[in-house]
Amino acid sequence: MRSQWFAGVAVLGLAAVGTHGESPAEKPKPPAAEQPAAEKKVPEELLALNAAGRAMYAGGRTRELSTIPAVIVVSGDDLVLRRNGKRTVAKVIPAEYHAQKAVAHTALALFTHLAFEPGRPLGEERVKELKEYHALMTAAAAGVEKFGYDPDTLARQKRILARSLEFAAKVLQAGKVSSDDLNGFCRASRADVLANAAAAAKAQLVATHKQVTEWRKDMTAEEWAALTVVVTGPQTPRAENAAVQYFARLFGESTGEGRRVVYAESLYDEDKAVSLLGTLRLDGKLSVAVFGDPFRMYRDLLADLARAALDDIFAAP
Repeated sequence: MRSQWFAGVAVLGLAAVGTHGESPAEKPKPPAAEQPAAEKKVPEELLALNAAGRAMYAGGRTRELSTIPAVIVVSGDDLVLRRNGKRTVAKVIPAEYHAQKAVAHTALALFTHLAFEPGRPLGEERVKELKEYHALMTAAAAGVEKFGYDPDTLARQKRILARSLEFAAKVLQAGKVSSDDLNGFCRASRADVLANAAAAAKAQLVATHKQVTEWRKDMTAEEWAALTVVVTGPQTPRAENAAVQYFARLFGESTGEGRRVVYAESLYDEDKAVSLLGTLRLDGKLSVAVFGDPFRMYRDLLADLARAALDDIFAAP
């Protein structure tokens, strides 16, 4: 420690002065450096115990899943029905969804490409990418004629693409774009982009409802009552994901995610997503058994205890 180091220097200095250059009978020894405490290791017996406990948990989860007669997994463009050991796949995201999404994304793509350091020159690489994207939008402006849109929808696609092409051309000519001009372009695009999104959402949900209605006809009342849905998707759309909203409304789950609707965030492997359902079912039973609260284990077990510990750590001195 610093105080010990300074004390050692002072003692040595006094000794040297007192002997006037003569060797002292016994030189004082500097304090020994502090040795770090030996790092504790978890005994092998406890590691083995923990591994066995996790294996038992996995077994319990598998048995819990075996009690669920039917599960629907929302995966990309598809609904997957897993029932009685059989897996049935139905595509519910139609071509209309993707066609309108691709056009609407032009405004979003241009923003993300240009948002970095507005007002400064784009640089050779970003200019090159923007030129290539401009060429793709030009081709798409002709391609929308091929899809068979109704007149109003076709007019909207052309309007979105024409606006995006004009804006990109101005940026290429200037070699840069201001923040105000970029935001102005985005806001001018908003109404048409949202109209495309609304049409895409309706196309998805109409197809989903049609398929689920067909599957329901073949289910017993018990199977339907126990049917659980797992929706796979990224983090940000979680709370108001379109499929979550649909199934929550269908099942009367007022909170969206709940007893029969599970969101498997960033779990795009179907088996892993279904495994999450087993985890939640088993944890729900454990929550009731230990805490009398069916949702307690859906939070971190340490949550309340961590809050109390943080109160102590950050308490005023």
